[in-house]
Amino acid sequence: MKHQPKIKEHSIVLIGNFNPKIFQPAWFAAQGLLSQQEAEEAKIEIIHSSVVIFNTNTNWMRMEITDNRFIVKTSQEPYDVVIRDLVLGTFDLLRYTPIMQMGINREMHFQLSSDKIWHKAGDLLTPKEIWAGILNKPGMLSVQMRDSERNDGLKGNININVAPSNKFPNGLFISVNDHIETEKQITTEGCGELIDILNKHWERSYKRSEEIMYSLLERLEI
Repeated sequence: MKHQPKIKEHSIVLIGNFNPKIFQPAWFAAQGLLSQQEAEEAKIEIIHSSVVIFNTNTNWMRMEITDNRFIVKTSQEPYDVVIRDLVLGTFDLLRYTPIMQMGINREMHFQLSSDKIWHKAGDLLTPKEIWAGILNKPGMLSVQMRDSERNDGLKGNININVAPSNKFPNGLFISVNDHIETEKQITTEGCGELIDILNKHWERSYKRSEEIMYSLLERLEI
């Protein structure tokens, strides 16, 4: 593989109706989803009735919960599967929590070999000729694409974002959002439909996201 990412992040985002104050480190430990040590040493940013945010002591996982959004993420690759299992375990216990939408997300930051190659990537993604005479020095901020025709029978779409990385020089950021919805948004009861999809679909989603990213890099010939 020609390009190895310098930074990776994987996240699972759920949209539904949540009670944030439930999701404290001590609760996860009591359910056997985190160790007692992880719960006691968790880095808590806020615990409030409307929002809970904390990191594990070794920063392998970050969790953010509001009344309509549940986010768990990791930037340490060995824990990609762990955060999936954490979500599965959490909502196996809270199976009556309504969840209507889910995002299985992959983000990567690549450092390109030179400033010239970096500009070449931007020129291929967003040709500058159309801006001649309109802008003095046009440059790409971001490109967003959507695949609205899924081939797996699920309701939703695949969203891709490409932008300059803000982490290091000559960096390219690529993200893939695998967005999935319940069949009947308004009448969704519980979380079984999407949690079952997460269990069965996660590995396929993970592989597809990486295939999209590396295929794009190959097309850019960088």
